[in-house]
Amino acid sequence: MTYQTDHQEYIPARYPGAATRGRSILYKSVSLMLLSCLALNLHAAFLYRYTNDQGLTVLTQTLPAEYATKGYEIMNEKGRVLRVVAPELTPEQIAERDAALERERLAELEKARQDKIDEELKLQFTHPNDAVRVLNRRIQDFFSLIDVKKGKINNMHIQIKDFQKTAAERQRKGLPITEDSLAKINQLQKEIEHNEMDIIEINKDIDKLLSEFDEKIKRLEIITHKQATDYPEFLKTYQALRQKL
Repeated sequence: MTYQTDHQEYIPARYPGAATRGRSILYKSVSLMLLSCLALNLHAAFLYRYTNDQGLTVLTQTLPAEYATKGYEIMNEKGRVLRVVAPELTPEQIAERDAALERERLAELEKARQDKIDEELKLQFTHPNDAVRVLNRRIQDFFSLIDVKKGKINNMHIQIKDFQKTAAERQRKGLPITEDSLAKINQLQKEIEHNEMDIIEINKDIDKLLSEFDEKIKRLEIITHKQATDYPEFLKTYQALRQKL
């Protein structure tokens, strides 16, 4: 049996490969030590900064679990902030955030709706005064229709007076009023009421039209950067005509 010395560990020469296995074990041990040191260095390279329950700023290499949801900063060994972790939201904050998102969504929808209206307005009118002229024509059409209705009402009142006059003459002569005369008077009165209701509805339509065009004209002034110079005079004339009706 022979042994190798020369200040090295001696391994029986009769066991082939024993020296190789020894070196492998040594390398593995050294590698594990290096990895452990590297892991420690990496862990030490990151710092956590947070505020504790006493309101004090704390800088540590480990983050306590109870502060993980309260917000903190991750820093490197030079003090540079690498990441900011925001605290978890409370139920009230979540509700407020969701409400803000909903308001933002509705605002976007309203903007899209208004943009569409603006595009349609610009296609219809190149100047606010164009809208004033259209409004004036439509108002005049309504006024003409009211005049027609009022003319019919006046004529029917005249017819009723004629029937009543004829009926009075028959009574003075001792004759009965005919059923036909009474039926015609009742029919005329119903038609008068019907036309009067029509005039009320037409006036409602006029008010609605004025409101719609007032909004359109004012919006056109904004999106075209032009003034509806004819609008004040139109309103003045309209009020005068409305009083006559």
